[in-house]
Amino acid sequence: MPAPTALPACPDCGHTPATALGALPDVAFFAGRRLVAPLPGGRLLRCAACDLRWRWPLVTGFEQLYDNSAVDAWTMGPMRQDQQLVHDIVVSRGQARNVLDFGCYSGEFLARLPARLQRYGVEVSAAAAALAHERAGATVKATLAQQAADLRFDVVVAMDVIEHVPSPRALLGELLERLAPGGLLIITTGDGANALWRMVGPRWWYCYFPEHIAFISRRWLEVHVPAAGAKLLDVQTFNYLQQPGAAKRWWGWLKYLVRPAHQARKRVRHLQETGRDLGVPGGGLVRDHLLVQVAR
Repeated sequence: MPAPTALPACPDCGHTPATALGALPDVAFFAGRRLVAPLPGGRLLRCAACDLRWRWPLVTGFEQLYDNSAVDAWTMGPMRQDQQLVHDIVVSRGQARNVLDFGCYSGEFLARLPARLQRYGVEVSAAAAALAHERAGATVKATLAQQAADLRFDVVVAMDVIEHVPSPRALLGELLERLAPGGLLIITTGDGANALWRMVGPRWWYCYFPEHIAFISRRWLEVHVPAAGAKLLDVQTFNYLQQPGAAKRWWGWLKYLVRPAHQARKRVRHLQETGRDLGVPGGGLVRDHLLVQVAR
């Protein structure tokens, strides 16, 4: 019998060993698009020192899956709770002259900001970036490094982005470097330490998406924000999905926990009938997301 593979050190603080929280499901969708073959889920790990949770091992070349022709995987319609919260903060910054939306996708959020703001974006999908330029009049690049080196931003927004990168600490440092004096960094993401997530581990709905690979918490912020030479101004929790029928959704979630295989069969049937994946229950049950404000 081969020896078990040693667990890696934390990608953000280097602490070892990691703690394995359980297996993550294989999923045949990535960034809203169906794959030819499912991606292996791997395991969910946790760092005891900085409280990072992350997916391991990572699928090689997963970054390329974002650059496709789809421009409707994360369409907004009415603004989600996080988008409305961030919008209100940005608008309240009356002295701000420009804003960078890191992971701007097709530019819907940027387009809804006041015309007084110069708009910039970073988006790896060429199709979505072109639409963001057209829709919001934004200067959009595939990477942050491709934005003008001397350009600094009064507001930097990273909504639902930090969970997509192997090292949230590294991304935090890159974004802080591009803040103008007195600037504000706003981050939204799933709260890796919310009570229900701690209870069910890899079966929490936010872990289901294979593009979600790293999960931070208030504890993570308290460790890494000061270490980056920045100040943690505010951390709020909020419910990512505002949906009616709470009792029905709680019942659906409990049934999923008891009979996950039944939910898997439902997903297969729904996929065959509609071409879309149902995912797993859990979204909208609790205040399971973070709204973070950081200044240098």
